[in-house]
Amino acid sequence: MPLFSQDEIDAARRREAARDASLRATTAGEVRAWLAGQDDVADAQVHPDAPATVAVRLTDGLLLAVTVATDDEPPRPAEPGTEAHQALAERISTWLTRETGISQAQTLPGTTTVGAELVDGTEFTLTVTHRA
Repeated sequence: MPLFSQDEIDAARRREAARDASLRATTAGEVRAWLAGQDDVADAQVHPDAPATVAVRLTDGLLLAVTVATDDEPPRPAEPGTEAHQALAERISTWLTRETGISQAQTLPGTTTVGAELVDGTEFTLTVTHRA
């Protein structure tokens, strides 16, 4: 006889998925608020249909997205021409290291992704990408 029933396992998975969704949405909201205060950011918004992604328009017109993820998908290498993406990822990383509740944050080498860990051990990433 298994230690947990399938219903208990499914319920635990639903709770974990809800917690991850809440973490992604909350973090995206905090990133949006921080970005809105940056001199080179013209606009930063979270769309209700994509609560883990912040749409960003820089003052030079460049359109970016910052997406919060809690999965284990490896970050993709930065593509040529993404220097602005990498610079924003570095700034986000620096900001996060000063935030209460963050035990560590760093830009992953050769990517536009910031890996972060909360003091409770929860890990997440923020990836800066281009938007059309």
